[in-house]
Amino acid sequence: KPGGKIEVLEGDWAPKRLVILEFPSIAQLKAWYDSPEYAPLLKIRLRTAKSKMVMIEGA
Repeated sequence: KPGGKIEVLEGDWAPKRLVILEFPSIAQLKAWYDSPEYAPLLKIRLRTAKSKMVMIEGA
């Protein structure tokens, strides 16, 4: 539904480009974000890209 709760995970929120990843639940999104499989990719992304990430519940 439009107007869902927004939680900023990194940085401020004023996107010029937008990538949307959809997860079945907030718990699954947080499990992915905190996973050991994603950790090395997160380090690379944070080092090489200027990015921000937000979680939008119920969107």
